[in-house]
Amino acid sequence: MWVKKQNIKTKLRWVSVLHNKKKLLDYGAGNGAFVQAAQAKGWETYAFDFSETAKRQLTKKGINQINEVRQNDNYDVITLWHVFEHLPNPQQQLKRFYEALLPGGILALAIPNHSSWDAKHYGLHWAAYDVPRHLWHYNKSSISALGCRAGFRVLKIRNMFWDAFYISLLSEQYKNSQLAWPKAIVKGLYSNLVGWRKRNTSAITIILQKPK
Repeated sequence: MWVKKQNIKTKLRWVSVLHNKKKLLDYGAGNGAFVQAAQAKGWETYAFDFSETAKRQLTKKGINQINEVRQNDNYDVITLWHVFEHLPNPQQQLKRFYEALLPGGILALAIPNHSSWDAKHYGLHWAAYDVPRHLWHYNKSSISALGCRAGFRVLKIRNMFWDAFYISLLSEQYKNSQLAWPKAIVKGLYSNLVGWRKRNTSAITIILQKPK
C-alpha cells in the first residue's frame, strides 16, 4: 500500500507540472485511486473502465464516469496506467485520444518495456508479457513512433522505479525459484541501475503532447 501511494504521488506530479489542475480523464481507472488523488488536488476528474466491477466501485466512490471517449471532449490530460497494452487497434485508440484532447493536451501512457534488462534476463518467463491479456508489447522506440504517427510529439519519457521489483518477483515465481523475494529485489534493482540513464527500465511512462 505504501508503494501504491508513492506511485500515485509520482504519477500525479508528472502530469501536474505540465498542466495546472484542469480537466483529467483516467482511462482504465480500476478502483479509482488515482482519480481520487487527482480530485483531492483540485483537478476536474473523469474515469472510464470496461470492467463492471470497477464501474460499481467508481460509482460507490462518487467518481464521474464516461461511457466513451469522444471527439472534442476537451481534456487537458488523459492517463492510461498500464492499460494501453491491453487495447486492440492501438493506432485508432491514439487517434481517439488525440481528438479528445485540447491543443497542448497531454497523453500519459505507462507500459511494460520489453527492451529492459529484466525482460531480456527472464525471456519467456518475463511476467510483463502477460499473454493473452497484453495484446501488444512495446518499447521506447515503438511507442514513440506510434505516438508521432498519431500526431503527438514526445514530451518526456519517465522511468517507473517500483515496477521492476514487482515484475521480477512475478517472473521468479513463474520460474518456481527458491528465494524469489531476495532474487527479485536484487534483479529489480539491477534492472533499474542498467536502464535508468537511458530511460529503459522495466516499465516506462511516455508523455505525449498534442501540438498547441
